[in-house]
Amino acid sequence: MAYRFACVLLTVALCAAPALSFSAGAPNGACGDMIPQHHTDPQKSAAPYQIILSKKQINAGEGVTITVQGNSAKDTIKGLLCQTRVGETPVGAFDVPPNNNYIQKLDCGNSKASAITHKKITTPPNAITFNWIAPKGLSEQAQVYCTIALNGGVFWLKHTSDFLKVN
Repeated sequence: MAYRFACVLLTVALCAAPALSFSAGAPNGACGDMIPQHHTDPQKSAAPYQIILSKKQINAGEGVTITVQGNSAKDTIKGLLCQTRVGETPVGAFDVPPNNNYIQKLDCGNSKASAITHKKITTPPNAITFNWIAPKGLSEQAQVYCTIALNGGVFWLKHTSDFLKVN
């Protein structure tokens, strides 16, 4: 009997391993490819989320409000990793108020706020809003890239916003 229990327990543990995730935010190692290291493949279907920009055009040094939102009430956000990029290069900095319950800044090498990621979220929201500030001297089109996790085993990789023109 003890042998059967041990076999069942081992099987459950091995099956649960692929769904491991980082409940307190993405690790720095996820910055480049934005893969959250959940030990499972990203979804191939269209993401049930939108990345909404408050403006389509800003000047260098100015900010834009970004909202990541599920298409329906069941499309909650358990995990998040976002960067604003020109091509594949992260640019600018995110502004996160200290009392924000859902997100935190992540240092991806070029600045201490070049990305945002989730905090430990007990009740996942349907939408998360934050600000991004374009660096001075930037005159390009940028896009917000977000890897969004519904849970530890279901996520969409590098979902993109519309282009943001920075003058």
